[in-house]
Amino acid sequence: MNEAIQIFLTLQNYDIRFNELEQKSKNISKSIADLEMNIIQWDRKIAQEKEEVQNIKLEIQKLEKKVQTTEETLAASKYQLALTRHSKESGILTKKIEDEWLKMSQKEELLLGKMLELDTKETEFSTLLQTAQSAILKIQNEQKDQRQHITDLEKNKSEIQNKIMAIRNILQENHAHWLKYYDRIQGIKMPRIAELRSDNICGGCYLKLSNYNNQRVDSNFPFIICEFCGRMIVITAELSTT
Repeated sequence: MNEAIQIFLTLQNYDIRFNELEQKSKNISKSIADLEMNIIQWDRKIAQEKEEVQNIKLEIQKLEKKVQTTEETLAASKYQLALTRHSKESGILTKKIEDEWLKMSQKEELLLGKMLELDTKETEFSTLLQTAQSAILKIQNEQKDQRQHITDLEKNKSEIQNKIMAIRNILQENHAHWLKYYDRIQGIKMPRIAELRSDNICGGCYLKLSNYNNQRVDSNFPFIICEFCGRMIVITAELSTT
């Protein structure tokens, strides 16, 4: 019977290892998804900054057109002033020219400010682009490494799963009753098989059994069932008996 217990414990060890690998695989998959979100955030930042640069360029184009229109109006007014012979009309044109000069000066000042703003924004965008490209490349390399890690984990999981199936086949053939119970308590946190500690303490839930001899289900098999957590308890003394 000791050999059968060892087989159950081996099955449990492989189940624990498989669950650990599965959890690692899930964690890595989540990490890859988080890294992908980081790339998306960088792309959004680049797009946002690029749009701001484009908006400033559009504002500059509009201001340049307004300056050009004002220059044309100013030139026309000066031409009219040169041709006029009436002092009243001359005074009106002179005032108009002064107003146009003021408008053009204000627009040129705005245009200069926007051009300086564009220069600053383009420098910032260039720096951002370099930083983002470097960061994205690093993220992509990390994703590649993690995907390879997942591939390795899946290979290990497959190998362990094959071993689990082989062990389960042996247990199904010889100890189907206990294998069925082992599967039935899957909701219990590992280990499902625990040793009986001193003072009749369950090695899984750490509660004291009232009388472990009364908990034995099969007199030919050194398992008892914990009355509190339902784990399969191995009596160490019997396990070491030859």
